[in-house]
Amino acid sequence: MTEKKYVLITGVSTGIGNDAVGYLIKNGYHVFGSVRKSDDASRLKKQYTTDFTCLQFDVTQPGEIQLAYAKVEKILKRNKLSGLVNNAGLAIGGPIELIDDEKFRYQMEVNLFAVRNVTNTFLPLLKGNKREGLKGGKLIMISSISGVFNTPFNGAYCVSKHAMESLAEIYRRELIMYDIDVVSIQPGPIKSKLWEKNVNKYELYENTAYKQLMQRSNRIMEKAAENALPAEVISKLILKILTKKTKLSFVVTKNKLTTIFFIKYLPARWVDAIFYKKFFK
Repeated sequence: MTEKKYVLITGVSTGIGNDAVGYLIKNGYHVFGSVRKSDDASRLKKQYTTDFTCLQFDVTQPGEIQLAYAKVEKILKRNKLSGLVNNAGLAIGGPIELIDDEKFRYQMEVNLFAVRNVTNTFLPLLKGNKREGLKGGKLIMISSISGVFNTPFNGAYCVSKHAMESLAEIYRRELIMYDIDVVSIQPGPIKSKLWEKNVNKYELYENTAYKQLMQRSNRIMEKAAENALPAEVISKLILKILTKKTKLSFVVTKNKLTTIFFIKYLPARWVDAIFYKKFFK
């Protein structure tokens, strides 16, 4: 018998997190999955009856994270986590000038500060020792293309994901001594409720100078949802990262080469001109 492997995934009620739970269970993992709501916890316990432990906590609440840690540590006994997948997040759209401070702060709270708090809390269960040859776990950040490329009307989300990318790189370079590898996944449109929740939900910008930007952003999000990749694409990549030494970041989207060229090689002034034509003309 092979030794049981354990992984923790935050934000598993729907979308990428939910799909990853089922996929990793099928591939021999015991999954700890976090949700905020009791209704989601009840549903998931029925959905996954074996090799799954539901953790109900809000990633923005340090006290709740600590209680979850105690539960995981008790179940693991002397075992370690093979991986921690920071997946929980949200997207708040709107022109950066007009998003109110409370919403902007909450965007950063969930997509950045909470990621740091969860990671720091569970790090003891990931740590190995590189000098002594003790294997550490994998720290996987579910980031976004918005973490490497800025787009109008998504400013708050882009800022949070750019910060997450920096956080991932800093962790990777500081945690080398613990043999913890840190890998970032940067998805484009994936079939989930992350952006569906936001389409046609920005009426407060209807009577502003950004009305046209809002309308065109809505159309782009609708089109992106139609062309979104299935969540299983990310689940398979998570398993690959957990089991192999991989590159440090993955862009996951249709027309990948075109997307990478647009992000990395097209002059910024040209990109600005394209956005102006697309959103404002």
